[in-house]
Amino acid sequence: MRHVFVTMFALLVGALAAVQARPTEFGVAGVPKYIGESRDYEAIFAQLQAAGVDIFFPVFQYQEAPAAATLGFEVDFVPPCQHDSAVFVALRRHKIRLIVPGGLLYSPTGTLPAPENDPLRALIGCAGRAGIYGVLSFDEPALNGINVKASRRLYERVKLVDPSLPVLMVQSPMVIEPGRQDSAEAREAYMSEVRRQSEFADVVGFSIYPIPPLIAKLGSPGHDDQIVDHQEAVEGYMGWLDANLPGKPTMAVLQSFAYSDQFERDYLTQVAPPDVIAAARSPNRDELQTMAQMSIDRGANLVIWYGAAFISDVDSVLWRDILAVSKQMTR
Repeated sequence: MRHVFVTMFALLVGALAAVQARPTEFGVAGVPKYIGESRDYEAIFAQLQAAGVDIFFPVFQYQEAPAAATLGFEVDFVPPCQHDSAVFVALRRHKIRLIVPGGLLYSPTGTLPAPENDPLRALIGCAGRAGIYGVLSFDEPALNGINVKASRRLYERVKLVDPSLPVLMVQSPMVIEPGRQDSAEAREAYMSEVRRQSEFADVVGFSIYPIPPLIAKLGSPGHDDQIVDHQEAVEGYMGWLDANLPGKPTMAVLQSFAYSDQFERDYLTQVAPPDVIAAARSPNRDELQTMAQMSIDRGANLVIWYGAAFISDVDSVLWRDILAVSKQMTR
């Protein structure tokens, strides 16, 4: 009996060690506009696979202001869909796994569809279970005022459809400006809500877009009302996750865009002076690598690059840097 126990214990320790030794996985939320508008998923997924990126979140929004604008190809990744459509054939061929946009399948205020007609069930039929990494809950729920009951309802529905599917949740960082988290009381209330919402997710992380600091105006846990740089931002949020959500897998959603690229160009020149526009740059390769490595060192199971869809310049080096850093860290 003791021999059996020792053997089982050794197997358990070995399994846990294997999980802990598992390398951080990399994904992207969007590709540059000039690539995405081709709608050529065979070429898109082949490029990601070659760079060691095997997780994809479908977002094709290429503009924030003066109004949000998207190519609209998110519809290719939600029902109604077909198992043999080009997008899912390419997904399987290149072993890319999809992060399902839960906010496109379920409403935070409406009623859920009947379980037998659930869109997630239909999507699994199209992509195959192996083609799905997990389901993203409502975007930045603490910031966007999503009722925690809605987050719970989404979580429970996903587990009803397929208990093996992890639910992911991305929270907004604190911003040090009026109306956001510019006081100790506001910061405490906000992070308390983040903690409540995070109960209904299996994997939790923050969107960390801190470059340049004076434009991003990010605060970070442990830094009071200080505006932080990219290293302090990663350190603060990954540290908060470890301290407040012990045992829960974590992720980091990192900046892969320039704030200036989020604006329609003529509109931008009307609302911002030239020096501010020039300062609103994208992360350079060293900064990308530092943010990713710090996230990994502090326990991130998943790193997602967000915002490449804002890149419209084919001569931009940012996308090449994102792919190069990802490849270096996954080889």
